[in-house]
Amino acid sequence: MEPEMVEQPQAPRLEPELPNGMEKVQARELERRSKLNIEELNRIEDEDVLDKMLDRTTDFEERRLIRNAMRELRQRKRDQREKERDQRLQEMRSQAAAGRASHATETTTTQSTQSADGLAHSTVTKTERLVQSSDGTKTSRTTTMESSYVKRSDNGNSTLVQTKSSYSSSSKKTGSIFDREDESTSRQSSLAALERRQAEKKKELMKAQSLPKTSAAQARKAMMEKLQKEGGSLPNPAAARTTVQRSSSFGVPNANSIKQMLLDWCRAKTRGYEHVDIQNFSSSWSDGMAFCALVHNFFPEAFDYSQLTPQNRRHNFEVAFSSAEKHADCPQLLDVEDMVRMREPDWKCVYTYIQEFYRCLVQKGLVKTKKS
Repeated sequence: MEPEMVEQPQAPRLEPELPNGMEKVQARELERRSKLNIEELNRIEDEDVLDKMLDRTTDFEERRLIRNAMRELRQRKRDQREKERDQRLQEMRSQAAAGRASHATETTTTQSTQSADGLAHSTVTKTERLVQSSDGTKTSRTTTMESSYVKRSDNGNSTLVQTKSSYSSSSKKTGSIFDREDESTSRQSSLAALERRQAEKKKELMKAQSLPKTSAAQARKAMMEKLQKEGGSLPNPAAARTTVQRSSSFGVPNANSIKQMLLDWCRAKTRGYEHVDIQNFSSSWSDGMAFCALVHNFFPEAFDYSQLTPQNRRHNFEVAFSSAEKHADCPQLLDVEDMVRMREPDWKCVYTYIQEFYRCLVQKGLVKTKKS
């Protein structure tokens, strides 16, 4: 018989006991260390440093703390930016309000004169009031004139005459963004003035259209003959008579065909010129290059066309109109300021001006006709 093996019960493994209260001390130390880490993370103001710390650590709790610190840092930066922006806006408003504040100076001068016999006495008082904003953007001047005249007669009676007159002027420079609302009324008035000027200019152009019948008829006939010569004669005389039937509204041969032939004539005379493509009497003439090309075709010595650019519209209009007036005696029926302000000029205005320019060329013999 084999002896039975009896397992002896093992004594339980005892952990070393900590002194009384040691566990509480370690728990407080761990909690204090965690709080210290949070405080240290909150003191870091560079997001790149926190990003590098996040890459180095693998502990979940530490990564959570670092992410929280990054979110709080971003929020602090956003709040700081908002605060700085509000401060700047407040400073700008304060400066604008200070700019609106003004100080006034007033000067008064009095001049008195008396007649030789002492019976008449006159007094003139001049008062000038100058109001200027503290930043110098606005200035207003008011002048008031007061005069009095006293004349005594031999019988002791006196006559008193008093007059008073005043006038004012103001000026304003470009101010801050808070002052731009004040410019809306002035812009509206300038637009109204522009519309009035355009209406007056149209009236002048309509008057210019009422030329003497003989000269107008000759000019139109010469233009038609010139266009027929350049573009080829019409198939037969009957067709030619058909294209120049009189219109009861204008009293001229078929106004639409005349307009088209004049447009074709302008296109033929400006062919080959850079930046010129005449398709109508409105937008094709908006930059002034077509006017310059048409004038330069007849007067090449008047100016250098190669120096002109479509961007310098005002200069183009001035060169074309002044050259046409100087060399062709063509009156400046179009105003440079109106042409610059309008993106697309009125076709009636341009059409009338080209008609006048053509008539002047006929009178000078630069456009050959059968009669000439």
